[in-house]
Amino acid sequence: MDATLGSLLSFYAFSTGRRLFATQEVKKIAEAQGLAALGAHCGAAIAHDQATRDLEARWASDKEASQYSPEARQIDILVDTALGALRDSIDADARDAAPGDALGEAAAKLQKAAFPSGVAAVTTLSFVDELAEVQRIIALLQAAEWSGVVQQIGLGRRLSRLVELENVYQAAIAQPSKTVTFDQVKQARAKGQSLLLQAVAMILGQYPSDATADVEARRRLLEPIFRQNEAIRGYLRARRAIEDVDPATGQVEGTPAPTPGGGDSGGGQG
Repeated sequence: MDATLGSLLSFYAFSTGRRLFATQEVKKIAEAQGLAALGAHCGAAIAHDQATRDLEARWASDKEASQYSPEARQIDILVDTALGALRDSIDADARDAAPGDALGEAAAKLQKAAFPSGVAAVTTLSFVDELAEVQRIIALLQAAEWSGVVQQIGLGRRLSRLVELENVYQAAIAQPSKTVTFDQVKQARAKGQSLLLQAVAMILGQYPSDATADVEARRRLLEPIFRQNEAIRGYLRARRAIEDVDPATGQVEGTPAPTPGGGDSGGGQG
């Protein structure tokens, strides 16, 4: 038999804002009644859900992120600069050569081999294709056929810089563009819901009987949670997207609340 709180306590899965607002209200009542353990638990739950709100905001901004990480875009600029500097160095030796200068002619051939369609044809490629071209150019310059020319026209520094950038460029391209995954968000929300249910269990443990005093004490402490639960019930019955609330004011934010799975946290309610 499943004895988890989610199976024993039937509440809808709260959005993070609604959960925060309810928990903050419970904390105020608990502290006013001198329930230190419950107040401390609510404080920990609040801190967790504040972090969850930040996580959700980062995830939402990441959803529109490009395929590659910001680091890849920054390094791409450096790679473009290095390619331009390399081409310019080879071009200078090719152009500044007397007729019949064998080294100048070799430089011209090297430039044609490295940049057959010009440097812009390389720097305007997608990241992955540009990386492949960078690797091709490095292999070309390191080949025995061209090693003498590279040394004589002083391309060692340019080549070293390109090799250095190729390593970090490849690593940056491999990095995921998103800093937050939906699994992380889902786990944070699930923990927040669990902390809310733990608060409910603590209230029931503090006031377990059906004596009038216990019933009234439970009602006061659980009222903020019941209020949000009933609001969610209303949205679901009206077949409307559940809107989140500002955790500071309880006012509806006007955007669909990103609840995990859109279901409930336990047996559900009709």
